[in-house]
Amino acid sequence: MPTMLEYEEAIRTRVCAHCIDRTGRGICGTQQWNDCALNRYLPEIVRIVNTVKSDSLDEYVLRLRSVICVTCKENDQGVCRLRNELDCALDRYYPLIVQTIEEVNTRSVVA
Repeated sequence: MPTMLEYEEAIRTRVCAHCIDRTGRGICGTQQWNDCALNRYLPEIVRIVNTVKSDSLDEYVLRLRSVICVTCKENDQGVCRLRNELDCALDRYYPLIVQTIEEVNTRSVVA
């Protein structure tokens, strides 16, 4: 089983490298580390991806919404301002996040 550090390194390389919130020097442009939902919820995200086994991304999204989005500080009675404004990095990059976690798992099995 991969470590959280392995997941984090892969996500930083594959997902954060494409994030529109990066600065010109490639540094995370959020004001605070926990301003990014990906930073704030990484262990839960990994757990979700590792418990959902589906060929449909919809299943992963449903679990994300029911576990993380309902507790997020940006959620106001079921309405997420960040998601509605396309400003949630977790929502924006979730397909790539799922793919990256699955690839880390595959590498772990092969190794």
